[in-house]
Amino acid sequence: MAGKRRGANIIVLLLDTMRSSALAGAGLTNIKRLAKKGVVYANTVAPGTWTAPSHAALFTDIPVSGIPSVSKDFFTGGTRSIDPWMVKTRFLNDGADTLAKRLSSLGYQTSLFSNNPFLSSFTNLGSGFERIEDLWLDSNLKYNTGLVQRLGGIINGGPRAREAMFKTSYYATRLLPPAALDWLYLRLRQRLNEGICDADGTHRLDRGAKDTEASVKRHLELKYDYRPQFMFMNYIEAHENYPVGPRSGIAHDKWIYLSGIREIDSKTRSEFYRGYMKRLRYLDGRVGRMLEMMRSKGILDNATVVITSDHGQLFGEHGLLFHAVKPYEGVAKIPLIAANFVDGKISGEPERIERPVSLRALNRALLNLADGTSTYLNGDLRSSRYVLSEHTGIAEGWDAEFLRMLKPRSKSATAIYEAKNRCNRKAVAVYKGGMKLIHNIGGDSELYDISRDPDEQDNLIHSRREVALELSRQIPN
Repeated sequence: MAGKRRGANIIVLLLDTMRSSALAGAGLTNIKRLAKKGVVYANTVAPGTWTAPSHAALFTDIPVSGIPSVSKDFFTGGTRSIDPWMVKTRFLNDGADTLAKRLSSLGYQTSLFSNNPFLSSFTNLGSGFERIEDLWLDSNLKYNTGLVQRLGGIINGGPRAREAMFKTSYYATRLLPPAALDWLYLRLRQRLNEGICDADGTHRLDRGAKDTEASVKRHLELKYDYRPQFMFMNYIEAHENYPVGPRSGIAHDKWIYLSGIREIDSKTRSEFYRGYMKRLRYLDGRVGRMLEMMRSKGILDNATVVITSDHGQLFGEHGLLFHAVKPYEGVAKIPLIAANFVDGKISGEPERIERPVSLRALNRALLNLADGTSTYLNGDLRSSRYVLSEHTGIAEGWDAEFLRMLKPRSKSATAIYEAKNRCNRKAVAVYKGGMKLIHNIGGDSELYDISRDPDEQDNLIHSRREVALELSRQIPN
């Protein structure tokens, strides 16, 4: 690619919760077309295991463990840790030096279109963007406004309202025998989860993609001021909960499974994965429509389009489900595809980069594009030697206090509390070449040759100790 492309539009389509291996699935026509003609970073690693840490690392180019506001212990923080519905936790400081802020200083018009409540104007992860569209507010709550209104006191009341609800519920049930309390707790937990699922349109394919397209179109027609564009879109379709039929008998609450109350059997795994891929196929179509709309508006006359994710998703591998868990491959490996567009068409030769790279390094690579240092995604993406994926704990700490209250009298509450506590233990994955060390803080480490053992079945920690020692030196203090 000869010549500099300073001022090229930068379009990032982040498909939340898309694992790298999903690219092999059928029906992802538009994404695969970009991969076939562009640059594929085949071993891209998410810096964190859930939304907030990964986005914070990407936007600041700081490792997850170096950002206290996303690496602290949210589980033992209890009800005041993270609001599960109307997230208002500040994940970055007000003065954070973000990618959007730096691109603005280079003359870019910066816009964030988010379908994820963790990535919003409320959480400071949007810090530095000139325009923020919190699309999830309307897109994910519009399907059952009656239920949302009934839950309004709890949602808008925040932690204090939940604390009052938990205490009232606990004292109201103290006269129940343990068996009855256990049955009631599980039933109410699942009913609450089903209600939230209904409220955010769980069983539908679209969870904001259409609204994102409409919002971007309005932006280009009404707000576009002919500066170079940095447009970052978070699509949440691939995130749980999935369009699994309500008559399937499958619970959407992962803690029901991780606690052992229900088995993660083959039916559960296949139903979840089928719903996951159904959503991704739908999203692939919306990505195609978005790019076609941008082409018609001239945005792709000089642009780099990036498709990536913030973390993957597990479907029963290693006995785990979904994400915000230990960084096994299904969670840690994500897609990263880049394509340059000139006059609306993909330009340049296709390329595949096999060495491990971090999504965090995308920060510098995009800045290099913006200032004309490179004409394609370069920077640390092609030179990283060691790559980290850090699991600093779970996000689901909002009910920890209630679980502690119920533990003495409820076997189910005890099981869920212990499962959350296990999954809250920190772990760091370190990659170099085809080798991967998972250092479990306070537990046994694991070493895998993922070039030969991508499913991480053969733990080499005892036979390749010199490799484990080398990789362990990269673990943050």
